[in-house]
Amino acid sequence: MDFNGLENYLTTLPDKVLDRASAIVAETATEYYKRRFTEKAFDGNPWVPPRIPKKTGSLLIDSGKLLNSIRPAYVGRDKVVISAGNDQVGYAKVHNEGYAGSVVVPAHVRRTRKYGDVNVKEHTRQANIPQRQFMGKSDELAAEIHKRIEGYINSLK
Repeated sequence: MDFNGLENYLTTLPDKVLDRASAIVAETATEYYKRRFTEKAFDGNPWVPPRIPKKTGSLLIDSGKLLNSIRPAYVGRDKVVISAGNDQVGYAKVHNEGYAGSVVVPAHVRRTRKYGDVNVKEHTRQANIPQRQFMGKSDELAAEIHKRIEGYINSLK
């Protein structure tokens, strides 16, 4: 089932099912988006491999802050909104959509020099971060949601 088909299907559900359906959608979508980090693919399309492969762990998981920031922001009968990112995770959009352009590196003290602290002036760098999508409309997700709602409806019978 594709995403548009799922939207049409949800509008045909009776009120008794709709109350629980939004919670099912929120739970399923949150789980699906978090699984992207271990499967390293979105909607059947694998992520671009890193230039330097990680020896351990997963590609977009370093501290776990990005993964843990994925949560339902709004759950209602009319819509469900899942969001990622917060004050500590401003890079969520960059990883999900990709980015190519210049970035300003603020002045800072770099402490890796042999002869002590080195002050680094503000400068710009070119960044090319490939898209590694973990959130968005997905036909795989739509099929999972449909399957779980059908299971819920069958349990009511």
